[in-house]
Amino acid sequence: MSESNAEVPRFAVVGRVNKGKSSIIASLIENDAVKISPRPGTTTECVRYDVEVDGRVLFSVIDTPGFEDAPRALHWIKQREVTAADRVQRVRELVDAFEGTDDFVEERRLLRPILQGAAILYVVNGDEPYRKNYETEMEVLRYTGQPAMALINRTGSGEHIEDWRRALNQYFKLVRVFDAHAVTWEERRKLLETFATLQPPWERSIVEAVDALRAQEEHRRYQVANIISDMLVDALTLHLTFVLPDERALPHEKARLEREFHDKLRAIERKAHRKIATVYLHRLDDWSPETEIELESHDDLFAKETWDVMGLSPRALLTLTTLTGAAAGGAVDAAVGFASVFAGTVLGGLGGLGVGVYELTRRFATASNVTDQAVSALKNPKDGYRVRVGPHPSLNFPFVLLARALDHFDRIQAWAHANKELPPPNETGRQILDELDASTRRRLGKAFSRIQKRYRDVPGDARSGLRELIHRIVNENARSLRVP
Repeated sequence: MSESNAEVPRFAVVGRVNKGKSSIIASLIENDAVKISPRPGTTTECVRYDVEVDGRVLFSVIDTPGFEDAPRALHWIKQREVTAADRVQRVRELVDAFEGTDDFVEERRLLRPILQGAAILYVVNGDEPYRKNYETEMEVLRYTGQPAMALINRTGSGEHIEDWRRALNQYFKLVRVFDAHAVTWEERRKLLETFATLQPPWERSIVEAVDALRAQEEHRRYQVANIISDMLVDALTLHLTFVLPDERALPHEKARLEREFHDKLRAIERKAHRKIATVYLHRLDDWSPETEIELESHDDLFAKETWDVMGLSPRALLTLTTLTGAAAGGAVDAAVGFASVFAGTVLGGLGGLGVGVYELTRRFATASNVTDQAVSALKNPKDGYRVRVGPHPSLNFPFVLLARALDHFDRIQAWAHANKELPPPNETGRQILDELDASTRRRLGKAFSRIQKRYRDVPGDARSGLRELIHRIVNENARSLRVP
């Protein structure tokens, strides 16, 4: 380690196999590439992971192998100690004396970084009974003289946590219950701040690390808000124009064209959800934003159940329409003044303030003929029967998209890197929309309506206005800002 990094806090994670050690590391460093396996002996060498922000190492976590023969190692040390003051040196002698041999291989590997200054995170499984044979491991670690904390990993009922706590309190100054599968940046912050009390020389470095993590979290929210805002604009302005041989082809092609349009909307949402996951450093590979459970339950963007759960209620939509003057539909090109041309011919047409609930809540766009006047304005001289699908007509559509995005964001924040799948949906997005004040909801409705109407050339202030609204909603409702 360079001198510039000499004060970087280092944590050696120690524990038996299959007790949650690698899961805790994966969540602490936000790296799901850490080997997490049900097979014993996954970690056979010490592996160091540096947590960086903007190229600066904040702290390091060292994954160590489990003890191999702690009772024999402790016996060797005790045979040679005279007083408690000798113990650290005796541990060093154990590491040095058997270098290059087949004795105490695992003990030497895990003790070496600790003797070089790493603090100890001792991990046990609170779902399993406490056993006396753990005491030799804890005694060896105590002999190193390094600051140490015990983490009781809770993955199930945690029925044995209190037994563990009573035993661990006799060997460690701090004992914490820790769920590696539910780690947010708040838990990382608390863990770091706790170690500042154990290792005072690290206090300044830890304060700086916490500040950097907090700034990183704020930047992540900024990125997520931009992703959601861009997704909404892309979805609200999507429109596809097709050229068919003649009018008779439309009934045969209509379903295919509409399916292509809605598939593209699904792709826009899926791409945004993947981007949100990457902001939080999840390795995607072939990952899909939908979990297996969701796929099996047909939790589709355009499913009736989705709109019932995530969209605004019919009453709220009618109220919003009255307040904003927004129409169900939005296929009006205000730039060229074709409201009368497109009405009733593109995407099911425009409604007015008296539009029915069906128009406000309908989930699917329809393929319709584009008139000759519209074709001329579109500067499309090709022969044939022109059909366009989009933009999506429903005022509820962007609210459904927004609610799903906010729900997805909430789940991503709760998605510890030790887990392979997203946490289940909890309808947080709909709850957030329901709790929006009337002014914010009205401003959203106006922003959505304006973007729909100017779908060919969205004004810059319309984009920035929506982005400002989404930033405020994301920041006010981010999991990291809630009281833990």
